[in-house]
Amino acid sequence: MKLRISKLRGITNWVVNNPKKTIVFAVIATLFFCLFIPYISFKSNMKDMVPLNDPVIKDFDKVIDEFGSQEFLMVALCSNNIFTPGSLKKIHKMSEEFSNLQGVEKVTTPLNIDLIEGSEGLITITPAAEKVPESEKEIEDFKERILNSPQGKSFIAKNGKAALTLITLESGIIATQKAEELVEEILVIIHQNEGPEKIYLAGDAYLSHYAKSAMGHDLYFLFTLIVLVATGFLYLCFRSKIGVLIPMLTVFMSIIWMIGFMALMKYPFNIVSVISPTILVAIGSAYGIHIVNKYYEAIGNHLRGKEAVLNTMSEMNSPVIMAALTTVAGFLTLNTSFVIPIKQFGTSAAFGVLSAMILSLTFVPAVLTLEKKTPRYIKKQKSSGILDSSLGKVGTFVAEHPKTVIIASSLVICFSLLGIPKITTQADLTKYLGENSPPVKSINVVENNFGGTSRLLIAVDTKKKNGVKEPVVLKKMLKTEKYLDSLKYTGNSHSLADLICEINQVLHGGDKKYYTIPKTRRAVAQELLLFTMQGGSGIDSLVSYNFEKALISTQVKNTSQLKKTMSKIEEYLKKNFDGDKFNVKLVGMPKITLRLMSRIINSQISSLFYSILIVAVIVSLIFVSLKIGLICILPLLLTIVINFGIMGYFGISLDVATATIASIAIGIGIDYSIHFISRYRKEIKDKKDKRKALIITTKTAGRGILFNAVTVILGFGVLLFSSFHGLFVFGYLICLTMVISSVASLTVIPAILKLTKIKK
Repeated sequence: MKLRISKLRGITNWVVNNPKKTIVFAVIATLFFCLFIPYISFKSNMKDMVPLNDPVIKDFDKVIDEFGSQEFLMVALCSNNIFTPGSLKKIHKMSEEFSNLQGVEKVTTPLNIDLIEGSEGLITITPAAEKVPESEKEIEDFKERILNSPQGKSFIAKNGKAALTLITLESGIIATQKAEELVEEILVIIHQNEGPEKIYLAGDAYLSHYAKSAMGHDLYFLFTLIVLVATGFLYLCFRSKIGVLIPMLTVFMSIIWMIGFMALMKYPFNIVSVISPTILVAIGSAYGIHIVNKYYEAIGNHLRGKEAVLNTMSEMNSPVIMAALTTVAGFLTLNTSFVIPIKQFGTSAAFGVLSAMILSLTFVPAVLTLEKKTPRYIKKQKSSGILDSSLGKVGTFVAEHPKTVIIASSLVICFSLLGIPKITTQADLTKYLGENSPPVKSINVVENNFGGTSRLLIAVDTKKKNGVKEPVVLKKMLKTEKYLDSLKYTGNSHSLADLICEINQVLHGGDKKYYTIPKTRRAVAQELLLFTMQGGSGIDSLVSYNFEKALISTQVKNTSQLKKTMSKIEEYLKKNFDGDKFNVKLVGMPKITLRLMSRIINSQISSLFYSILIVAVIVSLIFVSLKIGLICILPLLLTIVINFGIMGYFGISLDVATATIASIAIGIGIDYSIHFISRYRKEIKDKKDKRKALIITTKTAGRGILFNAVTVILGFGVLLFSSFHGLFVFGYLICLTMVISSVASLTVIPAILKLTKIKK
């Protein structure tokens, strides 16, 4: 320990004796990281949240390779009556414009879908409308044809007030720059054609595009807001330029280091890490606040120049290092998460905090050394004030009634524990965006009129050539479709089976009793041959080229009941296909979402366990006391339990953002405990009794803790203005945990210290 302290003093002495060199080194390092900032990127696709080697991703990619693109955008045109010349012309016009865009594979509308017609033994395949219907008779004929077609019904709402256009995108385009440009072009077309009809765009590509745009807005707007808020708060605290400039300069430089590091590591800004610069202002400025606060105290004790800086750093080096390392540890434990954005956020934030620590221990004292004037605030500061008086009263009460504080804390913990079992998990990007965001509004319109906007696929592998043509296989597929359509949150199921049923019905004069699978494999093959010979298309998206594999697709609504719905489907498939010689798998974005939901809770538990363990070990080693390490952790456990209890009671789900709160709360909240105990031990070493030491510590370290807490709360508080509902909730919860953590540090810790003995 003495060796570490001597090394820190040696570094501080070098910095104080070479302030200009230190500043130059810091500036050079900052310029180095600046070089990489232009290469930073943004990613917001749900698929990017899961490791590429995960089975759900591999299965999805395999389906895309075998059956073609499974990536779609949906355009819903809504009016009082869709069967008017104006609305139908607009649908046709937009479809032609969509078709001309690069990245679009196919555009399907109510006007161009293929309808199967014919008489016994013969079929014809024609588009629903040879041209856009204009006269009243043409429109009525079109209406009758489309509404009598099983496929047509999925493109026209039951009330006739909405029509769907399905844009099939080129395979592999999702999460690329090409997809971003394509969505922009589609939005332009929609905007140009809107009115009097309302037109809505839905689909994963649009969700990703909107999220990416919102990330850019949040990055600049929230960062600007937190800078203004932090600057104003620092000025109110210190009322001097140095009290504002030093913490803010440290933060700006550490943010540059962090973003440069992200670019070097090829970490993009994602829906979680986009808040990294904002929260680094709150976290990183805290180190500068504590140092400046202590520097002012030294100035108030009539120390000046190098002597004041050395006195300040001799007391602040260890607390700042401990606070930073424990915060870094809290963020690094997020690397145990399965979710890629959480892992990248943890690593990036940890590097940012480490950068802030390095700059606080070098750049800050270098600047203070060059400061020649006594801060105006110090000259005018009174020995006591409202804050000092209030803190003194808190310290006195806790020192005289420690058991009361412990009992009250225990009751709060018991109440909070009852709420924890109520917590649910959520990995739906639409919930993260919020109900009032344009993509979610569009999804609601499409779901209300046409079913779900997300597509779930069931891949059927018969393991033999032409196996899909077997009537027994097709009947199982048809039965599965009917089951999917019977569920509350799935519908509009489709596969080769219902196409064959439709062909069979047409070949038997349209008699509904022939909407069945033919009895023999040969009959199935003949009907499929007849369909393709007459120009029928789209089979390749339903079955593999050798008819060994087939797909059943169904639309899934965005719902909190996704897990239960998927479980029902899994049980059905196991029950109805169990014992067969072929494989059946669920794939698609709903499966990926479910995978994230199932792993978020595991990630939370693992990161929480490791963050508590690592932080406790770090603090114990630095203080050379296991007892102190445990005392520091206790207020944080109280904070975490209350946080989870509130989430349970208020129905706040664990998602990609809220799953990081516990680790962040531990990493940041431990700072308050460290600063309090560090000052308390100093007072005890100065021969003060416990009561007096606790009161003095609460008044002195408590001031820095409150400044720190308020800065962090203000920093995370700006997230309440985020474009993402998920970050709004995240910001609210973090602010709450900081309030609880700082209050616990000023009450629970002194109460425990009063009732226990620790080494000096």
